Amino acid sequence: MEDVDSRKESGQVKRAIRTDKGDVYSTAPLTVSRDALLKRGSDGDFRVMVHNMLAFSTRLEAVRSSFGTLVGLSGIQYTVLISIAHLQGEDGVGVKAIADHLSLSGAFATIETGKLVKLELVEKRVNPNDRRRVLLSVTKKGSALLAGLAPVQREVNDLLFEALNDETFAQLLQISHDLVENADKAAAFADYLSGMGAGK
Repeated sequence: MEDVDSRKESGQVKRAIRTDKGDVYSTAPLTVSRDALLKRGSDGDFRVMVHNMLAFSTRLEAVRSSFGTLVGLSGIQYTVLISIAHLQGEDGVGVKAIADHLSLSGAFATIETGKLVKLELVEKRVNPNDRRRVLLSVTKKGSALLAGLAPVQREVNDLLFEALNDETFAQLLQISHDLVENADKAAAFADYLSGMGAGK
């Protein structure tokens, strides 16, 4: 018969998971092993957090798509356009900077900015410091589009983040930054493991 330590090692240990209807008990394998993420030996709270983040992400995507629809763009086109507007400064912004800012591949960012150029919402010019690259700026047409959307954005975003105050906003800002970095590493590791599995 297995001892308690070996069952904990494999995650096969009966543990309480908190639900709206009270605690239920699970013997499913743990999905995380760090002590900071386990409560009473359970990953239940961790699973709730992950599901909440997925639910919020889905709603965030829906809001972004709605913003895009209001100005006749896809969600990602809207996001790229407003990112250019915020990052362009006086001289414009490079495609790589936009890709890094939005955690997109350079190729994908190039395609989406190209669509915005065709719509005459963004203009591009050769970077005088590196003629192999271009600088992007929002056109007057693009600026007018964003200016018309701004009142709606403010109302929706105020509701979307209504639960935050000064302190929790600062915490979430840092945590979200750290989690994106963690996610990049985790995704790369998962891809590596899946590649190993596919090679068997």
